[in-house]
Amino acid sequence: MARGGRGGGRGGGRGKPFRGKGRGRGGGGGGGGRDTRSEPWSDIPRKNELFESYYRMGGFMEEAEFEKMWEALQTDLPNSFRFTGTKSDALAVREIFKQRYIPAIAAKKFEGKPVPPPEAVNAFPDELVWHMKTHKKIIRRHAPFADFQKFLVAEAASGNISRQEVVSMIPPHFLDVKPGMVVLDMCAAPGSKSAQLAEMLHGDEEDRVRKAANGESVGSDEAGDYSDDGRSTGLLIANDTDYKRAGMLVHQVKRLNFPNLIVTQHDASIFPSIELPSSSEKKNYLKYDRILADVPCAGDGTARKNPNVWQKWTPKDGLGLHGLQLRILFRGLQMLKKGGRMVYSTCSMNPVENEAVVAAAIEACGGNSKVQLVDCSDLLPNLKRKPGLNLWKVLDTSQVSAGGEKTAHMFTSWESFQKARAKYEVEEPERSFSTKITAGCFAPIPKSDEERIPLERCIRVYPHLQDTGGFFIAVIEKLDDIKVKQNQNPENAAKAQRNRENAEKTTDASIPTPEENIIEADATKGETDSEFPDVEANLKRKLDEPEEAAPLKKVKTDEVTLAEPTENGSTVKQESKPAANGPSAILAGVTDARLKPENQSQSKEYFEYLPSDDATVASIMSFFGISERFPRDRFMVKNKEGLSLNKIYYTSAMAKDILQQNKDRGMKFIHCGVVMFVAHKSKDKDYTHAPWRLQTEGIRIIEPWASNRIVNCISKQTLRQLIVEMFPKLPREGEHGMGEVGDQLQPMDIGCCFVRIEKDDDQGIPFRMVLPLWRHPGSANLMVDKDDRKAMLLRLFNEKDTEIINHVAEKEKAAQKQLDEEMADAKDEPDVSDGEGVKEEDIAEEEEGAVATIDMADA
Repeated sequence: MARGGRGGGRGGGRGKPFRGKGRGRGGGGGGGGRDTRSEPWSDIPRKNELFESYYRMGGFMEEAEFEKMWEALQTDLPNSFRFTGTKSDALAVREIFKQRYIPAIAAKKFEGKPVPPPEAVNAFPDELVWHMKTHKKIIRRHAPFADFQKFLVAEAASGNISRQEVVSMIPPHFLDVKPGMVVLDMCAAPGSKSAQLAEMLHGDEEDRVRKAANGESVGSDEAGDYSDDGRSTGLLIANDTDYKRAGMLVHQVKRLNFPNLIVTQHDASIFPSIELPSSSEKKNYLKYDRILADVPCAGDGTARKNPNVWQKWTPKDGLGLHGLQLRILFRGLQMLKKGGRMVYSTCSMNPVENEAVVAAAIEACGGNSKVQLVDCSDLLPNLKRKPGLNLWKVLDTSQVSAGGEKTAHMFTSWESFQKARAKYEVEEPERSFSTKITAGCFAPIPKSDEERIPLERCIRVYPHLQDTGGFFIAVIEKLDDIKVKQNQNPENAAKAQRNRENAEKTTDASIPTPEENIIEADATKGETDSEFPDVEANLKRKLDEPEEAAPLKKVKTDEVTLAEPTENGSTVKQESKPAANGPSAILAGVTDARLKPENQSQSKEYFEYLPSDDATVASIMSFFGISERFPRDRFMVKNKEGLSLNKIYYTSAMAKDILQQNKDRGMKFIHCGVVMFVAHKSKDKDYTHAPWRLQTEGIRIIEPWASNRIVNCISKQTLRQLIVEMFPKLPREGEHGMGEVGDQLQPMDIGCCFVRIEKDDDQGIPFRMVLPLWRHPGSANLMVDKDDRKAMLLRLFNEKDTEIINHVAEKEKAAQKQLDEEMADAKDEPDVSDGEGVKEEDIAEEEEGAVATIDMADA
């Protein structure tokens, strides 16, 4: 990591050119399916008559505005990125970008016109979000774009920049997260929004911790809860149901180096209740201040980057996901604290997946008196948006037989759908409609003004408003507890479960059906609401769609018997009850999964905490002079035996409570903790007092509390030398050539050190850094790998191709050359020594930071 702050693995920005989400966040339908095209994206026709007709005639916007939206939807999406981390660091990296790369790009011309440089997105504050609309044929011709690309890749790997679509950045802003809150991201992969939430929970923690360590008073205020000696007391739980996507999520959040974070792998629609320690017999369960449900969706708002929308979109994509989306939203509202806030969002423009889900959930919760939509017009005031819909049409297709022609229908209400279906049952009994349409898919009809759900408070972002993708956001506040009702007996529940399973059976979305023609509009013409005139034009197209949208793989969408904690800590069995239609049928039994008690031996990871008086931890704390105020009881190892063998991790107090209380309850915890120390494999154990290395990931957490092993680097030139040279010589006395750092290191014993570099605008050091360095017997070395060194050289010195010098490797090469020459001279001699020269393992050990002990005298 280049800054000693959030480093971790490379490829944090996913290491590839900007691309859309591969599955529309697991959207299951053709519109959001995996990109499997073989032809170039530019060659795929951006045309889908059914898709276009629905959004043209479905009651979304006036014709003139639709034309603008449709034109924008057919163009390429601008590349976008966000400056990340603490606000001061993000602003510093932003300034490097603005001063170094923007002028160089703006100075170029193409065909006599100035080349447009990247520009800030006005919807977000502090110029931290940028997008670039320059055509790729221009980018390829000008070197400044290549330099900018190198900077972008290097900073994304270091954790200072996140490549993310603009509309994807919106939902976290509406959650209004503050340090100290408990936050759940229910469908978190690939992790970009989780990263935003973590930054919000982090706040200005680093500044406050330094103040606390210096004896200044810090604590809770309107900015958040920092009562843990300046540390944020909050927690983020990031969850995803899919194993592979959860792996992507872990990769993304690891580089945050955030000890207040846990990654889980559960079906969001039945997310388990997490137990907390309790001082009484009554069980205590975790409730959340903020919840984000960026749910699986059909993803038609991603049409600018996802060719599957144009190739495979059908109305069944949204209809097939409505039930799952409703269950996820309802489960989130169950887990939300009273007074808490939840954001529901999709990258779809279809009201069946949006307003219909929100309205059905609010009705299922008991109406506006229990949960209410929040007016967020004062948040992100520069964001161009449209209000949510209060009326809409539902599009469906019917067919007489499998593989036969399909007919498109626009329905304005549940009643019109029932009439059409009844009509065809008489005239064409073999004709089938979607089994996914319920009353909850249509606009609600309130009985009174008090019961009306103000869906206009929802937020719609269309592509033409500010050159983005399409997105939907609803912000919901919980006003009162939601009661869980007990349903009928297990026999009826099992029967209902079987009925649902039969209805769920579908064909694979990737298997095309024969040619089908759309030949008819709404069959109930003349019987619908006058505000929704029927579609008179015949819609004809060839469809490539299944009978129903394919459900998400590995997602359990229904549970027969589940357990929900009640007020007194007991459980109520939930049993599904069949219903004709509506959210009650979909939500029957929605609660947390009944966790099967199991040992951690069945889990992928072990999370075992070391005792507060652990001898290894005590020796490390003593070696570095760590203040007694720094907690000793939050260090964790990841082995079954709970031994400090290789790596020691650090977590927050709440993360510890949750991991320990729930480790045998069947919770799927797959990541937690920041690496703080790693065992140092040294040949000099006899005179190494603490054979543990500080790690870049955790060094900034513990450094403010250290009083020993501190080295101050005040010269930018010395810093460059430390970056460029690996293992420079450092004798015990005499000349060393390492400036003020060498002077401080010479009298030090072997072991790891903190290297502090303070912000210095005069020298061009944009922010404070803390880096780990190992003092060897005859050398010193920053514990930073080559890629991160090159990123630092680019950021601080604008050096793109500087060679990193490894003195140990150079010495080995010279020694090998000498050995080869001696062997050539002695080739006629009978014996040649083969055991006293330099070995590859010596170099490998040095590369890992071990002590240099290469002696060429015998070579």
